[in-house]
Amino acid sequence: MNCSYEFLGWFTMDDVEITDEMPITEDLVLYAHWRYTGGAHVKPEEAEKQPATPTEVNFTDVQPSDWYADAVSNVAEQGLMTGVAEGVFDPNGFVTRAMVWTVLARLDGVNTEGDSTWYAKAQAWAMETGVSDGSDAMGTITREQLAAMLYRAAGRPAVAGDLSAYPDAASVSDWAKDAMVWATETGLINGMNGSLKPQDGATRAQLAAMLLRFLDA
Repeated sequence: MNCSYEFLGWFTMDDVEITDEMPITEDLVLYAHWRYTGGAHVKPEEAEKQPATPTEVNFTDVQPSDWYADAVSNVAEQGLMTGVAEGVFDPNGFVTRAMVWTVLARLDGVNTEGDSTWYAKAQAWAMETGVSDGSDAMGTITREQLAAMLYRAAGRPAVAGDLSAYPDAASVSDWAKDAMVWATETGLINGMNGSLKPQDGATRAQLAAMLLRFLDA
């Protein structure tokens, strides 16, 4: 299924829009804002006109040799994920529900800034779209819960396969089976040493990698 996105423009990290008429006198990190308008999620095409080229995002705790380095750099440059502190990404830190709401809302073109909490707008979006019930914002999530949110964001596509190739398939919760089948079939989840590890806590590095694959699916 074809998809479409509406390009909203280039913005600073403070959500100030950069226009062609605005002079740029210093280095800036710019973020492309998109609004998803239909179809299966894919990586949007780059806008024909770009007021400035986003600078590379570097984190002191992400090395070029790390398996997740390209994914972290990519999602950071797109403004989908940010560091937990200046120059710190915390790749092994566990993912919270609020983090997932926020990155998926940003992907859908939602401005998540400027509310009572940093995740309030994303929480409302997640509830409105059915991605999440909006509860337990600071609760950490498992790999199967992350797959389920991505699956819902993709529109709950039909699946026909199974998980029999994985030795720990029985540990997948019933409510997450379709999501995990979809995630393995689309390559979002490749397994860890041949196993799904559905009940393991999802890390920020895993979220970055799955999000990049989600964009390319």
